[in-house]
Amino acid sequence: MKVIISKADRLWKMPQPLLGGMKFARKRLSYRGVDLIDLDRFAPESPDLPALKAAPPGLPDRIKPTADLVVALKEKVIDSYHYLKAAALDPEKEIIVTPGIRAATTLIALGILNQGDTALYPDPGLQYTRLAASLADSHAKRYNLLESNDYIANIASLVPTSHKRLKILFVNYPHNPSGATVDIYFYRELFKALRFANILTVADCAYVYPGDATVCTPLQVIHASRMAVELHSFATTLGIPELGFAVGHKNVISILRLLLDSQGFVPEIHRLNAATEALGHAEEIFDWRMDTLHKRREIINGLKELGWHIRSGKLLPFVWARPPVRSTSVAFARRLFIKAGVKVTPGSDLGENGEGWLRMALIPDEGNLREAVNRLSEHSRIWQRKFRPEPE
Repeated sequence: MKVIISKADRLWKMPQPLLGGMKFARKRLSYRGVDLIDLDRFAPESPDLPALKAAPPGLPDRIKPTADLVVALKEKVIDSYHYLKAAALDPEKEIIVTPGIRAATTLIALGILNQGDTALYPDPGLQYTRLAASLADSHAKRYNLLESNDYIANIASLVPTSHKRLKILFVNYPHNPSGATVDIYFYRELFKALRFANILTVADCAYVYPGDATVCTPLQVIHASRMAVELHSFATTLGIPELGFAVGHKNVISILRLLLDSQGFVPEIHRLNAATEALGHAEEIFDWRMDTLHKRREIINGLKELGWHIRSGKLLPFVWARPPVRSTSVAFARRLFIKAGVKVTPGSDLGENGEGWLRMALIPDEGNLREAVNRLSEHSRIWQRKFRPEPE
C-alpha cells in the first residue's frame, strides 16, 4: 500500500516566486545559442585583497571549532562594529554566531510565536520573514513601504490599537530592494511608539558593513537591546557564506542558542577563522566593496537612457528598476527572459507594493552586466513603443 503524503496546511501559506523555473524558455535559449545572464541573485563575493591572501589558512573542516574561536570572533565583531562596543553588550549573553539571517529569522519565529500570534513584515521586501511566520503557524501581516515615502515605514501605522497578539515587527534597513536607509531618529521614534507594546523588533541588517561609520541600526539607541535584536550576515558583507551573528535581546539570544544547539549547529572552523581575519581589515574591505558596486551601478544606469527609473542605495548589490511599460512585473520579466535571455526578479515576488518594478543584481562579471544592458537596449523596440534607436 502506498503512503499518501500531502503538504502541511502551513506550507500553503509559503510565498512562491511567480516567474518559475522557465525550463522550456531555457531550452529555447540554448537552441538559439543564447547564454542566459542571471541578474536574479547575487552570490557571496570575497574581496581580492593582498592582506587577506597573506592570512594563514583555516584548519580542516572535520575539526570542530573550540569555544575560544567563537569567543575570538565575538570580540572581533564588537571591535569592528563600533556602536556595539559603545552599547557595552555582554558577548556571552547578547551575541551568538548563526548560520545566516534567514535561518536565524525562522528560528526566532519558531521560538517566540504561538498559533494565532502575528508578525509584521515589510512590503516590498524579501519574503523569508513572511515564510518564517507561516512556518510558526502564526499570522504574517504586511505593512506598506511606499516610493512616495522613500520606502520609510510610517511608524504611526505599525502599532494598531489592539496589539495583544502582535509579537514581532520585522524591519529591514538598508532596505532590500530599494536601498532606502533611515537615521537614528527613526529608531528612537519607533521604540518610543513600542515602549508599552511588548513587541520585539527584529532587524535585518544584512547590508550593515563593519567599517561603515555612517549607517544607523536599532542598537545605536540607548537600551535598545531590551527591545530589539539585530541579524547580521558575513555572506553579504565579507563574502563568507552560511555564517553570521545575532545581537541584542538576551532572551532572544538564549532561545536561538537553545534551538541551534538542538539542531547540532557547529560553524565550520575555516569560516570562523576567515571571518575573524576579514574583520581585522573591515574598513579596507568596505572601501573595496563600495568602489566595485559603484562601478557596476554605473553600468546599469545606462538603462536611464531608455526611460527606466532606477533606484539604488550605495550599500546594496542590487538596483530597483521600473521600466516605462504597461505590463505586470512578472509578464515583463518573462518577456526579458525569453526575448533577451536576461533573468531578473519581478517586483511582485517581493510583495504587492513591488508591482511594476524589477530587481537586478550587480553581478561580479562586469562583462555580462554590460551585455545584459546591451541586450535590453537591442530588444527595447519589442516592448517600448516610445523608444527609437538613433540613426547611424
